[in-house]
Amino acid sequence: MPTILLAQEDSDALAEFSSLLLDFFPGTTIHPISDFQTLQATLDNGFHASALLTDLIWSGEDRSGSLLLLAEQYPAVPFGILSRYDLSQSLPPAYPLPLLTADDHLPLALAELMEDFSGRHFGPYHLLSAAGPHPLGRLYWARHQQLSRDVQILVPPAGSARFPKGIRNFARLNHAGVYSLYESIPMEQRIFVAMEPATHPSLLHLESRGEKLDLRSASRLASTLGSVLAEMETSSIPARLLGAYDYTLSPKGTPRLRNPAAFPGTRETSFLENSTHLAEQLETFLPDDPKSRELLGILRDPGTSAFDLLKRTREFERQLAEVQEVHIREEEIEAARQAIRARIIRRWVIGTGSIASVGFALLWIFVLHHRFFLDVNATLGGEQIDVPAGQVVIEGKKVDVAAFSLDRHEVTIGEYERFLNDLPNQKLPDLLPANRPNARTTPAQFFPADWEEILNRARKKERYQGQVITRDTPVFNVDYLSAFAYAKWNKRNGKRGRLPKKEEWIWAASGKKALPYPWGTEENNPDINLGCNAEPKKVADPGYFRVLPAESNPRDVGPFGHFDLGGNLSEWINSTEVNKSDNASPPFIGGNYLDQVAVANSNAIRRLPSDHGDPRIGFRTAH
Repeated sequence: MPTILLAQEDSDALAEFSSLLLDFFPGTTIHPISDFQTLQATLDNGFHASALLTDLIWSGEDRSGSLLLLAEQYPAVPFGILSRYDLSQSLPPAYPLPLLTADDHLPLALAELMEDFSGRHFGPYHLLSAAGPHPLGRLYWARHQQLSRDVQILVPPAGSARFPKGIRNFARLNHAGVYSLYESIPMEQRIFVAMEPATHPSLLHLESRGEKLDLRSASRLASTLGSVLAEMETSSIPARLLGAYDYTLSPKGTPRLRNPAAFPGTRETSFLENSTHLAEQLETFLPDDPKSRELLGILRDPGTSAFDLLKRTREFERQLAEVQEVHIREEEIEAARQAIRARIIRRWVIGTGSIASVGFALLWIFVLHHRFFLDVNATLGGEQIDVPAGQVVIEGKKVDVAAFSLDRHEVTIGEYERFLNDLPNQKLPDLLPANRPNARTTPAQFFPADWEEILNRARKKERYQGQVITRDTPVFNVDYLSAFAYAKWNKRNGKRGRLPKKEEWIWAASGKKALPYPWGTEENNPDINLGCNAEPKKVADPGYFRVLPAESNPRDVGPFGHFDLGGNLSEWINSTEVNKSDNASPPFIGGNYLDQVAVANSNAIRRLPSDHGDPRIGFRTAH
């Protein structure tokens, strides 16, 4: 029989809830707790319980933050809120701990709370242990058995009415500053969702430890919020109010957000409310000085849209970086002056100084040119390779493939830039699937997440998330529908293009010799841009990004001469289901820079839970 920790400060509530639980679950062991310190000590001592039912208010103080941290620290014990107060309107936004009520629904809610999936297998995933609460269910640590990748699996309550819409909203948002959804696994009349683990401490963690933030980290957090909310405005994704638990920072100060999309049961909020709420949270972390007050002022009065917030916070971040650089430069100049004074008796210092001045001037000319005028053109075109007719075996069946043409490389940033520039001249319904002609109504809806930053970096051959990109780098973060539209826009000999079919892509990757991998017969090939060929510590970093320029890897060439079928980016392929419905899961194929094992041609197809862009996925077109 279950053992339940019942933590209630009020003795009458403790007695009432104990009696109610024993009525519903005769034979249950109730372990009563009447003060918060005892609750913490009981968990610290490793007390094994089937569930913890606790009040939120202790000694008149809201303990929601402390309880959330305890639930994360002791994930094997499911936490539920059971209170003598009506907390339905006073819980923090998107609070992960479920609120239970002392009525006839309590037995079912408690049974769902105590449900444990540890040790079970779902699709390719082995669920290892509980990982903690989530607003839409419960999280488990899991491992992908083929890829040896550790993820978290979100398991919803059976029959949850709000989960499908909530997870669809989550899946619509794809941004480098938000923890990702990987894929969905339908199983046992539920949908299990594989997610990127949020491993870095949140502002709530830092607050509980009494830590402070440096101004640079705070400004990066503010600009990330602006970037994410601007993306949500563009995609018409409703936002919820973010709390201290939703903002995380890596040891290097890289900010990431838990998914801020609203879902049933949460109130939709404006960008202004989220901006001002972040100012309230950061105020306790920052010193009371002019620059800190300037940042908080921007957050409290960000402008008229999330784009204004993004613009102002990024400008503040740039100014902050320039101030620090000037400070260092002044110290260097002073050191140089002292050296010159020590050598002033030597007449040749004049000549040396003149040369240095010329060099310094040339350096500044270079810097100004790079910052304001440099615009590196693409060198690659959209060449295609003709693929002869053939036959492939898919899931044990032989499939005939007619002759077709396939792009020699994945569509690049430069090629996608030309597509976006031409969209105002196009009739958008003509570029969309016949069954979904009104799925997009404005050119802005075809912009990938963080497109402005990506394009600016590519124009100047600068680093994006640690990797130098150019206009010849394959485009990423493009969703399926946008890739579909690009393919139709990309005419050859007057005929519209398309995304390749599954059998076409596999035939191009395996060829007449039925190669098991696009590059040949050996699974292990250290020259392919896969996660298994990179340093494990780098790949484990949530911010890891490594997309190489198209046609830059002569080792990853398919049997007909196509580049990067085996690694670099996975690729969208045509899906009749997605072409008909926005609820279908779009398929992608091939390996990418995060994959921990080589992806064989026979097992190359995967799916996302919904149509959204992904930094691992690009595409190429067929005719």
